[in-house]
Amino acid sequence: METAVSHVEIDAAADDDALMVRWELAGEPVAMDVALGSSPNRRDHQHVATVAAGETTLRVARRPGVRLFASVAPHQADGGAGAVAGAAVVGSQRRIPFEAVTNFRDLGGYRTGTGQRVRWGQVFRSDALHGMTEGDLALYGELGVQAVYDLRGEVEVAERPNPMPSRHIPLLTRRPDDSPVAFEGMSSKDGEQVLAGIYIGHIDHAAATIGELLSALAEPGALPAVFHCHAGKDRTGLVAALLLDALGVERESILDDYELTARFRLRAQQDETFERLVNLGLAPEAAAGVLTAPRWAMAEALSHLDREYGSIEQYLTGPAAMKPADLQRLSAALLD
Repeated sequence: METAVSHVEIDAAADDDALMVRWELAGEPVAMDVALGSSPNRRDHQHVATVAAGETTLRVARRPGVRLFASVAPHQADGGAGAVAGAAVVGSQRRIPFEAVTNFRDLGGYRTGTGQRVRWGQVFRSDALHGMTEGDLALYGELGVQAVYDLRGEVEVAERPNPMPSRHIPLLTRRPDDSPVAFEGMSSKDGEQVLAGIYIGHIDHAAATIGELLSALAEPGALPAVFHCHAGKDRTGLVAALLLDALGVERESILDDYELTARFRLRAQQDETFERLVNLGLAPEAAAGVLTAPRWAMAEALSHLDREYGSIEQYLTGPAAMKPADLQRLSAALLD
């Protein structure tokens, strides 16, 4: 079998003074060409190293104020000094390194079942944006975002408005005090079950809102775009999962993306929500469970969609009321 690159990502090195380019291969280990650039277009990347067969990482220097992209492909002796040749795969930092916003992530790079990939730098998911610093706003400006979709409720928006124009599309959350479940004595697992119920409730009862958002993303000039809620985990997480599912991204990758919030959402950022849940009567153990990102909860929500609606396409063009042309335009805009 011919060796091919299956995945590329860039992440902070352990000492945080540099970046690590990491890749995964399908096939036998071979020498790899790595090129770097400041855009997703690999033709603009410059070759920086040929890495020996068996190695799957390359440490590179940070470039202050620059978001790096890497293209990686099996080495070709006549590739020259420019961008790498052959079937290169492009990767970048999934989390945009803002100072005050910790869960702002690029949904690019994920592979579909047909071998296409979601375009980098076109659609982002995030936690709340109200606390952005001056440095954050400068970096945000470099992303070229054309539209911001705010999934928070009216009170959240009024208390902590965004620092940039935003379109308010509230995805109403099923609150714990709306649930018939008796909260006293609930465990962490019970809290996770509450999450699964919220996700399924959104699928069943907020289809029109979900369809409105995805249709908006398909509008001419809407991309690059970001959608966000408070933590970037539940409302945002479900919309991201449904968007990736609509694009044909493999389910395991969708669930991997969902779980990343547990890595990027800081404990200190959860204290206020934890206290609010406890004040609503939720046992502390259950409140802690609600604040997690359990893979099984999102998997159960997607399985529910399959069982009840047949497929993501039937759901979006049915209860979500998306026009098939909008769904096709969204895929055309977001897939390489």
